[in-house]
Amino acid sequence: VSCGITVKTGFFPSAYLCNGGELDAIPHIQTLRNLPKERLASKVVMVRFDSTILLREEMDQQTRPVSNALFTIKYLYEAGAKVILASDWSVTSNPKLVLAESVADFLSSILQCKVVPVSCISCNIPPKMEGLEKADIFLLENLSEFKEEVANCSKFAQMLSSGVDIFVNDSFSQSHKILASTIGVTRFCHSCVAGFYFEESLCQLKKVAETSRNPYVAVIGGGNFFDKAAALHFLASRCDGLVFVGRMSFQIMHALGVSVPLNFVENGALREALDIVRFAQNRDIQILYPKDFWCKNDCLPGKLELFPAHSILDGWVPVDLGPMSLGEINSLLTECKESSSISEFNMLENAQLYGNFSKEESFQGCFVQAYPFEINWNATYCDPMQPLVVDIGSGNGLFILGMARKRKDLNFLGLEINEKVLHCDKCNSTFRSIVSSYPGKLVLVSIQCPNPDFNKPEYRWRMLQRALVEAVADLLTSDGKVFLQSDIEAVAVRMREQFLKYGKGKLSVAQDQDAEINRGWLEENPFGVRSDWEQHVIDRGAPMYRLMLSKSTSVE
Repeated sequence: VSCGITVKTGFFPSAYLCNGGELDAIPHIQTLRNLPKERLASKVVMVRFDSTILLREEMDQQTRPVSNALFTIKYLYEAGAKVILASDWSVTSNPKLVLAESVADFLSSILQCKVVPVSCISCNIPPKMEGLEKADIFLLENLSEFKEEVANCSKFAQMLSSGVDIFVNDSFSQSHKILASTIGVTRFCHSCVAGFYFEESLCQLKKVAETSRNPYVAVIGGGNFFDKAAALHFLASRCDGLVFVGRMSFQIMHALGVSVPLNFVENGALREALDIVRFAQNRDIQILYPKDFWCKNDCLPGKLELFPAHSILDGWVPVDLGPMSLGEINSLLTECKESSSISEFNMLENAQLYGNFSKEESFQGCFVQAYPFEINWNATYCDPMQPLVVDIGSGNGLFILGMARKRKDLNFLGLEINEKVLHCDKCNSTFRSIVSSYPGKLVLVSIQCPNPDFNKPEYRWRMLQRALVEAVADLLTSDGKVFLQSDIEAVAVRMREQFLKYGKGKLSVAQDQDAEINRGWLEENPFGVRSDWEQHVIDRGAPMYRLMLSKSTSVE
């Protein structure tokens, strides 16, 4: 709780620890809210919804998480989009919802429109969605039944997104996982955005990270103590109190010397729990843990028994906090509420994924290209109307710096996927978003010496994806150029094939280079400015494979 904000399963990355950069791992995101509504009409949109929110057995549609999740789907449907819903579910959320047909009926009732289940999803059989124009909304099969989902199988992701124009990630609790339905599908959709529920959840995260009010108390539940140790250290360094509930509490109780059933203690977590206890005690902050639990016994169905936390009998499993525990927690939160004069408590659920947001792969499914970023081009360039040159995979930027010194009549922009090399944006995910808002003309795009591994289909961060090629073809001005080169011929060949295949017929090999080519490749760098890697290759006497493409003057 941060003056009334509750984190149910607190989880922040180790990179956050007391460095003042808690928000650095939360990038600017493209959201459904920012997507022009008129562009949704007749588009096929896949929504990865959160089953833990929309398929609960007891669901209050008036709560903000549920209303936002429902609004995402209704907004798309009312805008004229053809909506496909995708998610995983289990009897844990709602024992009445097992088959896709029952889930479709349930969603139909809460959305007030017809949801039709779709069968036959596999790596070999695309979803059968005949009559898309006749149905309101489609529901794909339960994704938890497919091993390709958790493996982020590229072929499976392609099948899922077959025919999809826009991907909307509204499954906040799953977006830290590398799944075919959250990560893989983004490679095959033209635009990818966060839904309203996802956006609201991220805003709550920012509030927690930004808060400076006291007292600051965290209520922490869930499991996997060992994996969350760094997050708990962060909270212990910032909070005025820690309240442990759920399975997490048994690890703390064990570290404090309280007798607990060993089957509730997580193997290998004792050292981390001891460290957090010592850290909290050194800061003189309060640690609160449950004193009693309501427990169930599978041999006695329907019966609940109240046990002290330190003496739960064999065969009994905690299912809820007891009255003494609730009383202590309520008393502490009431004090916080009164001290901070805050009258509203906001519940922040599924916080376990926050820690993973520091990992780059977590962003691909929810922070990918859609429509323009808000960039102040007047502040970026002296004259934003000058023609633009974009170097994709610019490394340390030596090429564009050399070009900028040579060509004062052009503006230059470098995009780099490796933030350790240069602090630029993800190539595939932001090219269209950034460049589409540039007021001048895009006259040249260069891709030089990409890492060969990026060109393997199974490599999730491969540089040259269809979405990037299509964006370049769309945004390049008439007679604009694309310069491709690599010191590995197979890579250069693949880049050429990708641009000719996905360039929408707008791109072709430049006709004026016939006299200068060697086996189909340019012998010399046409700009007279080399990148650092190109210079390295030339110095060792190895060949470069270069190609110039041109956009037809007859298409725009």
